[in-house]
Amino acid sequence: MSENDLLDPFLFENMEKVVERIKVAKLKKEKIVIYGDYDVDGISGVAYLVIMLRKLGLNIDYYIPNRVHEGFGINRSTLNFLKRRDTKLFITVDISINSREEIMLLKKNGIDIIVTDHHRQTTICDEMEILTINPKISKSYPNKYLSGAGVAFKVACAIYERFGMSKKILYEYLDIVMIGTVADVVPMVNENRFIIKKGLNNIKKTKIKGLKYIINYLKINPKNITTSDIGFLIAPIFNALGRIDNSKIVVNFFIQEDDFKLISIIEEMKKANKIRRYLENEIYNEIEEKIQRLNRPKYIFMKSRSWHSGVVGVVCSRISIKYNIPVILVSIKNGYGKASCRSIEGINIFDMLKEISTKLERFGGHDLAAGFLVSEKYLFEVERYLRQRLVRKNREDVEKILNVDSWLNIKSINKKKLCDINRLAPFGLDNPEPNFIDTEVEFIGISKFGINNRHFKGFAKKNDRVISVIGYNLGHKLKAKSENERKYRVIYTPIFKSVHSDLYIELRIKDFI
Repeated sequence: MSENDLLDPFLFENMEKVVERIKVAKLKKEKIVIYGDYDVDGISGVAYLVIMLRKLGLNIDYYIPNRVHEGFGINRSTLNFLKRRDTKLFITVDISINSREEIMLLKKNGIDIIVTDHHRQTTICDEMEILTINPKISKSYPNKYLSGAGVAFKVACAIYERFGMSKKILYEYLDIVMIGTVADVVPMVNENRFIIKKGLNNIKKTKIKGLKYIINYLKINPKNITTSDIGFLIAPIFNALGRIDNSKIVVNFFIQEDDFKLISIIEEMKKANKIRRYLENEIYNEIEEKIQRLNRPKYIFMKSRSWHSGVVGVVCSRISIKYNIPVILVSIKNGYGKASCRSIEGINIFDMLKEISTKLERFGGHDLAAGFLVSEKYLFEVERYLRQRLVRKNREDVEKILNVDSWLNIKSINKKKLCDINRLAPFGLDNPEPNFIDTEVEFIGISKFGINNRHFKGFAKKNDRVISVIGYNLGHKLKAKSENERKYRVIYTPIFKSVHSDLYIELRIKDFI
């Protein structure tokens, strides 16, 4: 897919009106504030739109709410920020407005609203005649699976087209959009595939000075960077600030040119990541201890006043993946419960929240990942309802199915064969990495690492071939040293790893028995 194959952004019903409103803002030199969600997708979408619109001479500022102190929605802090800057146009990225009161509050202060989002949402914006760009609700835009940053890219494309500007620069900064797209785990097809492939190519010679620093810090070879490097190494560091501190710093990371300030930002990110890992570990251990006292639960619903709301989502995902069950974790503070929900195929958690939405302050998300805010006075009722719905599903024990593409003897793997496999990249949702299977494989020199020793690394041996291996979230399967001497049937994906300028092959172990 090339730039010429991208869908016309004006297939979105409201795009023409959106561009016209932005034209008016430029003509009148109005202040535009871009407001984004505090996850990586929202942050990267905001950063991209800020950079692209400032290059057109528009008067742009941005605002990312503090996850812990502000949470969802337009609050007093947001409104004060907008009023101090005499804001006339408010553009959201990766987030909608699901409250009539919030819309009325902005309109009362003379602020026009444009919503760009990709989540399933309520009909409030339509009812209040808010200009909305959202592939999930568009009847004419074919690609329903853009990320929030991807939607921001389409908006920028439309603006540049109507302003008569070359789109070349839009593509040169797609590494920012790519990071948000990978982090949000959208299907790796069509426009998303173009964004990711182009972005991965751009990052090798990125125009974003901060990315050069972070890639160097993580010891990633930019020439061989993959979606796995983005999803498992780069995105978590960006996410950490949003979970622990303030995501606005990460937007500044993308647009900052001053080396001294960039180093300071990166140090804050590293510090936040360490705190995030500690807090996550504390909550995870507490929940694991409780799970061990349960008899093979079909779901988990737990709540606490001591949990940091910024990290419960990560723990939620870990527990759900490990046990293959729906998980809802609620952090209670100041009279409200803030929940993270993760589900599994066949159980739509978002629809459950819609059914009880009248009791929720706010909610949002996808079929398998959602969140909500609830007043403590309704928390018991919401908990009881969700427990009943999850019990009624009455699912049999579900074994997680891991598809295998082919048998491949690890003795036969070489760089040429792996290069042929990588022609299918970039990999992700709907274009997964190929999984291969081999038998009679020994693990040698194995060591565990990560929080709770959840990962392992070492070597695989078959006959006279020894090859490096790494297994994420599989540390618990290696329970005793004696097991290292056993021969296994192994499902794996071969990948390239680089040390300095040297390339070598590593097997990413997906499972073994």
